[in-house]
This record gives sequence, structure tokens and C-alpha cells, in this order.
Amino acid sequence: MKHLARFFCLFSALVGQIGYASQGPIDLVFVVDGSKELELYFPLAIKSVGEYMAEINIGPNKTHVGVVLYSTDVSDFVPLMSDAEVLKTRVFDFTFPGQMRATDVGIRKAVDILTKEKRNVSQKMILISSGKSDNRLKTKLESELAQAKGVDIWGLGIFPYLSMTELESLTTNGPKQAFEIENVREFFGAFTQLTTGETDNVYTYREPVDLVFAIDVSTKTGESNFQRIMATVLKCLQILFIGPSDTHVGVVISTSTSSIQLQSDYETIYSSVSSLKLSNRVLTTDTVLGAAIDSVLATERQVPKIIILITNGDYINTYTNETNGLFSRYENETHSEASRARDQNITLWGVGIGCEFLLMEDLCRISQALYLKDLTTNLQTLEYNRTVVTNGRRTKCE
Repeated sequence: MKHLARFFCLFSALVGQIGYASQGPIDLVFVVDGSKELELYFPLAIKSVGEYMAEINIGPNKTHVGVVLYSTDVSDFVPLMSDAEVLKTRVFDFTFPGQMRATDVGIRKAVDILTKEKRNVSQKMILISSGKSDNRLKTKLESELAQAKGVDIWGLGIFPYLSMTELESLTTNGPKQAFEIENVREFFGAFTQLTTGETDNVYTYREPVDLVFAIDVSTKTGESNFQRIMATVLKCLQILFIGPSDTHVGVVISTSTSSIQLQSDYETIYSSVSSLKLSNRVLTTDTVLGAAIDSVLATERQVPKIIILITNGDYINTYTNETNGLFSRYENETHSEASRARDQNITLWGVGIGCEFLLMEDLCRISQALYLKDLTTNLQTLEYNRTVVTNGRRTKCE
């Protein structure tokens, strides 16, 4: 009962202080563990969440809050809401499930809630749990997928059977974003610094882009490398926020004269990319890049234009010619297309597959170059801008 009383006080402090911590608008989902081991804590947890929601800075243009209650499955949830009173009423209706600990299911539901609204504000998840789960591998995977979609995960560990090691493995920054319930003030000190900034109010806004993958392959690439490329592109599609008012994605591939035009439907683009096969080259690198440029310029949307050129670099080389003892570099058509992209304010990423150092060096000359294995990590920042808001004026950080 000592822990129970302490939990009531500290959980009250946790929820009560969010109103002051989250001065900037965010989308926030609480994920509450309803497994049988936590039965004694559940009534007070729900009461505290419900009573103190009124103190969070909730509103249509302010913070939106949702709640997920899970056990073996999602037993109840509240989608992101901007009405504190309705939210509180819904939370009071929660019933303790008291079964197993499928934390992966709770995290996945929270991500679903956060990504459906898709406001241009930071997305946060606070996992209130003992840290343990019945399937650690699946839970860790769901955590990684959530973070790949831009969800910032924080953890608050509750008794009994608390495993901080497991909880820390699920948060975005490990022990820096995982706290025991006894250290709730420290938790909100860190949370406040992240959501408000030490001086200016700093927020991360997501903005849609028009993106075309220019895939430069041939039978020389090899089936295994081709499958690696396709798996990476499909994973990229899972990370991106694709939709009519969000990111649009297209694909140009060197083994086909037809391309996948910019699509706003995730299922359509995913299915189209999944059906691509390796065959003989019919387009050279410059033609692939040129078609990608034409595709991304075909839309009149006022959003950033981006091309990701995936290539082994065969047609990007610069050549050195000697005439009368003088050396000069020859830049081929691919370099000319890269220059055209720059002139049109198109951001060009060059992704090397099995490239030798020299070829990656050439790739660097025409693009922001990286290796295939690093693409998904870098892609996570593609739709996000760090923005400083001062006196209501918004400026982009360089």
C-alpha cells in the first residue's frame, strides 16, 4: 500500500504538470499497461489521468491527447481529442482488462492514432508500464517502427515487477527518456526541456514532399542486390507519411520505359513497387534521372521536390582526357541532369549500391551521397523541419 499511495501522488504530479510542460502544441498518446500484475494500480491511474486531463493545454489549435489501454489486446482507447471534458469522461469509462502484457499491441495502436491525425506538430508517446512484455522481440520491433515514423517515445516505469532495462530499450533515447515513477519530477524536467526548449519555443514540424525514387539497375546488379534495393525502398514507403495532403511518391527504374507516377495512396504505390522485377537495362542513368526530374516537376504542389537516385555508379564516372599534355575532366549526361535538378531546386540524394570508393566520390559530386544501408536512417528526417517559434513568427533552422 505504501507504493500505491506514492503512485497516486506521483502520477497525479505527472499528469498535472503536463499543462505547464507542453507549452507548444503536440500530439500526445498515453499508453497504459492493463496487465493483471498492475491491478492494484489501475483505479488510481485511470482516476488520475481523467482528473488531470483538464490541466493539459488541450484545444483545437493546441495539444491533442489520446489514451490507449492494453493487456492481451487493446481493451479500450480514446483517439486524439481536443476537448478535455469529453476526454476525461471517456477515460473514466475504462475497465481494467487484467490479462497478459502485449505491449507491442499498445504501441502499435498508439502509432495508428498518431498517424491518422497527421498534424504538423511533434508526436509523443508516454508508455506507462512495468517495462515487461510477453513478446520482447515484437515489442522492440513496434517501438523501432514507431520511432521510424517520427514518434518520440518516453517511458514511465510503474511497480510492481518493474524492469527499467526493458523500458529503456523501448524509448527514443534510452535512459534519458525512461524514468521510474518515483522520479516523475525529473521525468517532466526532461520532457519540458524537449517540448519547449531552454530559450525559444522549438518544435519539429512535418511537411509533405514530392519524392521520386530513380532506381538505376541492370542484370549486372545481381538478383540479391536488387532484392536488397527493393526491400529498402519498401521500408522507406512504410516510414513516409503518404496521402493526398501528405507525401506523394513515384518510381522510375532503368529496366522499364514506363514509370510509376507520383502516387498519394500507400497501398497503390506499395503494390506497384512490390511488383518490380530485375531485367536488362533499357534506360541509361541520365535517362532515369531525367525522367525522375520530369516526374517530380509535373506536379504543381508547393512542396519540397526530392529525388533519390539508387545506382552502382557505372554511368556517373567523370573521365580524364589528356590533350597536348593538359588534363581536363569530361562530365557526361548524368552530370548535366544533376545540374538541371539543382537549377529546379530539386534535392538530389545519391545512394550507392556496391560502389567502389571512386564511384561514391563521383556520386558525391552530383548529390548528397550515402550508402544503401544508411538510406532508411536518413529518410526519417526527410519530412521534418526543425522550426523556432518566437513571438508567433516561424523561422526554419538551418
